[in-house]
Amino acid sequence: MRMSFGGSPEIRARRDQVWKSLLDPKVVAASAGAVQEVQEHDATHFTVVAGLGVGSLKIKFKLEVELFDIVEGQSARMRARGKAPGSTLDIVTSFQLEELEPTLIRLVWQADSDVGGTVASVGARLLEGTARRLAEEFWRDFATGVSRSAAA
Repeated sequence: MRMSFGGSPEIRARRDQVWKSLLDPKVVAASAGAVQEVQEHDATHFTVVAGLGVGSLKIKFKLEVELFDIVEGQSARMRARGKAPGSTLDIVTSFQLEELEPTLIRLVWQADSDVGGTVASVGARLLEGTARRLAEEFWRDFATGVSRSAAA
């Protein structure tokens, strides 16, 4: 099942603060409630364990994550591929920073995913709604957290 989502939250911080946060797996994981564990292999490769609940179905994915097409301080893409018992997940997310003011950054993101197996069979509308909500919550929480850190 293919899904695409996007958004553009605004962050009250300098570009370098937002960029540094985007590349920090601990900051990113703190914004993702489903993340249970992050193992950093190098600056662009990570293993992530995350739980996903869709309706009554609860599964744990192990994801191999890679940052690529990095344009320092401006944009990058992230690929996450993984499996759970009877399910697969492949996500490519792109993000770009747009400076609105010296301390106001719009983070434009787009995520395209392909989900297969048990989790996809739960039902297209239920899965799509859950995935959209989780993606939007993640980026909103990330923006709020980085804005809060920058103000401190």
